[in-house]
Amino acid sequence: MEKIIGGIKHDCYPLTPAQMVHMYTLMFSPSDEVVNIGTGQFFKTEFNVSVLREALNRAVERCESMRMRIWREPETNQLWQYVVPYKNQYFEYYDFSALTEEKAHSILERWTSQPFDTYGGELSRIVIVSMPDGYNGYYLNVHHACADSYSVVTFTKDVLELYCHLLYGLPEPAPLTSYIESVKKDLEYPDTKKAKRDEEFWHKKLAEPEPIYTDFTGPGRLMQMRKAKDNPNLRWSMLPTKDSAGATVTYSLDVESTDKILDFAEKYNLPASVVILHAIRTVLAKFNNENDVTIRDFISRRSTLLNKKCGGVRMHCLPLRTIIEPTATVLESMEIINKEQQDVFLHADYSTMKYYYEERIKYNADPGATYFSVSFTYQPATRKNIIPYLKDIPFKSRWYCSGRQPQPFYITAMHRPGDGGLNFYFGYQKESATPEEIEFLYYFVGRVLFRSIENPDKTIKEIMDMV
Repeated sequence: MEKIIGGIKHDCYPLTPAQMVHMYTLMFSPSDEVVNIGTGQFFKTEFNVSVLREALNRAVERCESMRMRIWREPETNQLWQYVVPYKNQYFEYYDFSALTEEKAHSILERWTSQPFDTYGGELSRIVIVSMPDGYNGYYLNVHHACADSYSVVTFTKDVLELYCHLLYGLPEPAPLTSYIESVKKDLEYPDTKKAKRDEEFWHKKLAEPEPIYTDFTGPGRLMQMRKAKDNPNLRWSMLPTKDSAGATVTYSLDVESTDKILDFAEKYNLPASVVILHAIRTVLAKFNNENDVTIRDFISRRSTLLNKKCGGVRMHCLPLRTIIEPTATVLESMEIINKEQQDVFLHADYSTMKYYYEERIKYNADPGATYFSVSFTYQPATRKNIIPYLKDIPFKSRWYCSGRQPQPFYITAMHRPGDGGLNFYFGYQKESATPEEIEFLYYFVGRVLFRSIENPDKTIKEIMDMV
């Protein structure tokens, strides 16, 4: 729909359900930086600053979502989005090479805590940076309504490939696809036959017996909620979310260990996400002595060529519930998870907010009630995704916290663009988790993960006994 904004005509579109999740988060957060995504991509090599600046400009020009704006219509308060024409930018350069690494990262953390003007202003900031110990690259801060972790990785890869194209004559990367075309298809979804099929699937799920809450620290929270509600049979609980103050803890897995996961997944024709999810749900089952485990699965919804390379935010988050007996083998557990996740992926276009509203009504749960304590997303990659020229160059990827977190507790598993190794990012609200609890969880997830890979025919109980 054409709208006049600041005296200029723009083709405007309503926000998608994926975007509205983040606008909803803004409504209940004390400050807007809760929806900031801050990242740094640094290689231990000299970068040609002028060429990197040109590569960044070309990447922004190629990516419509990096030029997206949000406008609140004064008369109706309805939210609209539109894409502004590309304009060449002079990205600033900061030299932090003389600082300690801790001090340099603290500056980038502080930049990430600076909120955007959500309604009408630019929704991203890019700065070229030299870091301590010979690392160089760039810092990106972007509003979650125009990017998710998948599109940040896509943008990063495009920048690096453009840089190598400009400086070393490597082939120019293929163009990105249209963000607006992806938005149009999302907005058409409610009137499609697929929407009806998705609704039938999720309503069938809601007809199943009520799930049960499993906490990453054990049954304590559920027991406390049962006591507070004077209901010994209560099956839902809550994670504290009154204050969104939060942080991020990062663990890096070496390339050799990452390759073990990928090789195992390839050998048994399983997604790597399923191998990791098996470890997480097994630990939750062990900690809570419970076979019925629900994890909130973040689905990137990037199965088509259009959606893979269009940028923007497409993440929906829906429950991945599995009931697995301790007598099941590792491979049987993974097959159950894989089957359930494939079903969730197939019906992932269903609105996140609509599902959780229906779940609360179905089970007569309080507002804010939940059956999961862990949210999970995995950003897939293959060895072919690594840019050949950068393959052997030491690389650091950092995700910065704005000081606020939109969710109580989530895990993002993501491959580093440089060497392909896995990073695990644990985002948490300080009311809901502590660094010590996260370290404890990561330790057990790692133990279960690699004992399972080494012993795929062992039962879940046997794996639990090993760790």
